[in-house]
Amino acid sequence: MKLKLDFVSNSSSTSFVYISDDELTEEVFLRAAGVDRDGPVGDLFSQMFYEISTSLQQYGEQITTKIAADKFSGSHEFTPEVIEKMKVAIDQGKRVITSTLSSDGSLAELVLCMAMFEIDSDHFYINAYNNYW
Repeated sequence: MKLKLDFVSNSSSTSFVYISDDELTEEVFLRAAGVDRDGPVGDLFSQMFYEISTSLQQYGEQITTKIAADKFSGSHEFTPEVIEKMKVAIDQGKRVITSTLSSDGSLAELVLCMAMFEIDSDHFYINAYNNYW
């Protein structure tokens, strides 16, 4: 048996899409997630909001055409249903932004990378179904 005693990285990343008319706010995110800011998991979800929001601002790529959305077809990032949702949103003039999260970040970002999630609220849509661990 061989043992590796130095640092070993097991990195994971998650692609996600954000669709909305507006910028994501913490209040709207927590309401859509059904979490009370002062509740037992409020801090964790506030940190999740921060990680998603920061990722959108720093690494987000705005998808503005159906052709650009179609480029995700056949890839591992988004299902055909999500790609169709992106195209409908583009037709409606909504903001469609793709970005990623990494397990190398904070605990909140790590948790988001370890779980597939979708939030479909009256104010926004986030889909992060494809993860790699």
